[in-house]
Parts: sequence; structure tokens; C-alpha cells
Amino acid sequence: MAIFHMSFSNISAGKGRSAIASAAYRSGEKLFDDREGRHYFYARSVMPESFILTPKNAPEWASDREQLWNEVETKDRKSNSRYAKEFNVALPVELSESEQKELLTKYVQENFVDEGMVADVAIHRDHPDNPHAHVMLTNRPFNPDGTWGQKTKTEYILDSHGNKTKTPAGNVRNRKIWLVDWDKKEKITEWRHNWAVSVNQVLEQKNIPDRISEKSFEDQGINEVPTQHEGINSKRHERKEFNQQVKNYRKSKAGYKNNQEKVINRGHLDSLSKHFSFNEKRVVKELSHELKTYISLEN
Repeated sequence: MAIFHMSFSNISAGKGRSAIASAAYRSGEKLFDDREGRHYFYARSVMPESFILTPKNAPEWASDREQLWNEVETKDRKSNSRYAKEFNVALPVELSESEQKELLTKYVQENFVDEGMVADVAIHRDHPDNPHAHVMLTNRPFNPDGTWGQKTKTEYILDSHGNKTKTPAGNVRNRKIWLVDWDKKEKITEWRHNWAVSVNQVLEQKNIPDRISEKSFEDQGINEVPTQHEGINSKRHERKEFNQQVKNYRKSKAGYKNNQEKVINRGHLDSLSKHFSFNEKRVVKELSHELKTYISLEN
């Protein structure tokens, strides 16, 4: 049964995330991070099918995954920079793998790439019943010459005579003007709707009766409990439990090792203390007095 699942999020420096690491994880490729001077690689049992779609003004290097996201992080260096927008989408199981890819490619091209974004697509088929795709999108448009464009511009607030106005503190009033509408809530609503329309068109062409909708069951007037898409969070509890087990094991192992070292050191100390003469113990006491500090035979 076809289901609707599409969620959007931002990959940003403010949340401690890396565009390079994110792209490596989703694509299954080994990517080098120029800024950190290290590789990112996440081994997968089933290699994702990944590809990049670029708009008409994009330079050639935008088709290279490693260079693309290194360039993004080089351009946006602020501590709160948003490197990319990402969406995760469930692919209809009623379609073949080639049909799923064709559907997704057409949708991404029309809704994002034709609008000026670079789309880094990774289709995951780890589980036959849960084919889905991760799509990373650049937040910054390209200029006609292939250089990075601006996401926003600053506009001064003028009075009726065209002069700049100031705040009571003496600062010039201004406001931020977005040059793209990719962060608007209405845009995300539009993208979600367009995905449902795209899927339903293909299902109809294939004479498949199932249909999907971006609207909730309540908005559709359907008195049913919605199904839950089994995505990355479905195994969160199991992962947390396993990680805790690993943590406890390592802690126990470290504690055992420390206790073993203490036993060995105590043995060495006892053996050494037995051979101290009365004069040697007196020397230690005198040395302690000269250094004006406490010296024990154990140390």
C-alpha cells in the first residue's frame, strides 16, 4: 500500500552538523573534509544509488559530491550557517526500482533543480518494504556566471523623503530581504502537495488503485489511525539500548583493568617496602621535611 511520508530539515553548523559527513552517510561514499582534514565514510551493507542534479547556472564542480559540499562549507563559515536543506521521502513500493528512480528524478528536477538548487540524491533500499530517498539541497543560488549568489540582501528603511531612518540608539534601520523563497512554510506545503500529485499520476498510469495525500486523515475526513512510516527513528530505542550495553561493557572492562593494575602495584609496593631499612625510612622522613611536603612510602 502506497503511503505518504515526506519530512524536511536543515543541515546547519549551529546544530554541530557537517555537510560533508551528511553527504558521506547518505551516499555511502568516502568523502574528504578539507576544513577538518579528515575522511568521512560510513560502511553500508546495501550501497545506496546516488546521483547529483544541477541547475543550468551551476559550474562543473557542482556535480562532484566531495567538492560541492566542501565549497558550500567554505562559502558559509558562520557558526549558525545552514549548509543544506534536506528532505526524506518514502518511495511507492508498488513501482519497480527503475520506476521509483524515474519518478523521484522528475519530481526533484521540476521542483528544486529548475528553481536553482543543486540536488544530491541518495536512494536507500536496505529493506525491501521501505525504499526511501534522502535529498540534500543547496540553500544558495548560483549567479549566471556560475559563482555563488546571495540568499538575502539588506534593505534600508527610508522615511517619506527617501532618507535613512535610525533607531533611538542611533543605529540605521534596515531589514533582511530574502532573494529566494525556499525557506517559506508555504513552499514546503507546495512541495509536499506536488509529491502526492506526482505519485498519484504515475499510479494512475500504471492502473494501480492506491492514492496518497499530503493531508492528514482528519483533513481528508477519514476516520482511521494513520500508519507510521518506518524511517530512521523506528529503531531508535533498540540503538539506544545497544549503545548503553556497549557503554556498560567498556566501563566494566576499564574498571576491571584498573583493579588489576592496583593489585599488581600493591604487590610491587609490598615487596619494595619489606626491603626498606630503618635508615632508608629515616632518609625519606628527612627528605619530606626538607621539601616541606608529605612523602609516603606508597608514593
